[in-house]
Amino acid sequence: MEQVRIIPGLTVDREMYERVVAGLTEHAPEESLTWEVFTSEDGWTLVPNPDGVGYKAELVLRRSPDVTIKVNLWMRPDLRAGQEPQPHGHPWPFTAHVLLGGYDEQRYELVDGKVSTTTMTHSAGGANHLPLHVFHEVTDIHEPGRTVTLMICGKGTKGDWGYLDPVTGTITANQDMPDPTFKQRMVAINPRMQKA
Repeated sequence: MEQVRIIPGLTVDREMYERVVAGLTEHAPEESLTWEVFTSEDGWTLVPNPDGVGYKAELVLRRSPDVTIKVNLWMRPDLRAGQEPQPHGHPWPFTAHVLLGGYDEQRYELVDGKVSTTTMTHSAGGANHLPLHVFHEVTDIHEPGRTVTLMICGKGTKGDWGYLDPVTGTITANQDMPDPTFKQRMVAINPRMQKA
């Protein structure tokens, strides 16, 4: 199987590419993707965890006010506070089509001032629909470095998301809880950003 190491911590292969192309054909037929774009450093962005290690890589295919379409390659869970739960929301509803591998997700709901949780498993061939203002965390990656999702995001509002404290039920807007080291960590693991 042909593999391409794009940057340290990010390797893709032909099977991933073929699954993404098939996923686009089925779920976003207006989008296309070439092997050259899929293997280019210019399109991918590693997203760092609190330790500065890439937990996923994103390849944005389209970003507009009405829709964002991107490929996610998952290496680790999305645990933004380390091992402590820090469920987050998103500024738009989305559907993540699982193309390879799978992951577990913990969803959090605030009902009558109390937080309840639900664990969900998402496997290849399935889809995860996350409505607007639902809080969650990706807690386990079934095949690290081989779990690929096609994320189709609806219309949202920039900045309209935040975090839920699972103990108190308090919701904090993202802009009220800035991560002062996030940009520095992102630049450190993305060589193209270091050149800018």
